[in-house]
Amino acid sequence: MKRRKLLQSIALSAGAMVILPSWAQGWSQERIITTQVFKIEEKEMLRLIAGTFIPEGTSKGANGVGVERFLDKLFSDCYTEGDQHKIKTAIQSLSLQADLNHHLSFGACSAAQREGLLLDLEKSAEHLWAYTTLRAETIRGYTTSEYVLTEHYHYVMAPGFYHGCENV
Repeated sequence: MKRRKLLQSIALSAGAMVILPSWAQGWSQERIITTQVFKIEEKEMLRLIAGTFIPEGTSKGANGVGVERFLDKLFSDCYTEGDQHKIKTAIQSLSLQADLNHHLSFGACSAAQREGLLLDLEKSAEHLWAYTTLRAETIRGYTTSEYVLTEHYHYVMAPGFYHGCENV
């Protein structure tokens, strides 16, 4: 190796060592997942809606595998502003209907009451697209989660095994 290349790589390594600690401190799961499209209340409603579609039982439900984070990121990154507005409007409509019908917030309603509110949302022509999208994406987020793939579908990342020292 030539002296100039050696000095260049040492300088580059020293610069990286100085910058790396400040860069690495900014990483956290909460910071990566946070989006600016949905408010905290709307993210909580996404969690409640996902938990109503796929409740906890003997195995993990939608909330147990983190489908609400998937929905938040998916709607923020992959859907247009118009579609995001439709979903936000449907979420607000659910909150309003829960208050009107049961005098409770959507989260305070029982599972049967939340299911009824979601079925009413499905019957609404204005919110049918939002209901169908929320349901389909919740199911997709759940069925493609690591928990479901490994525990129920017995998915193996790299199928086929290498057994080296086998007698022939």
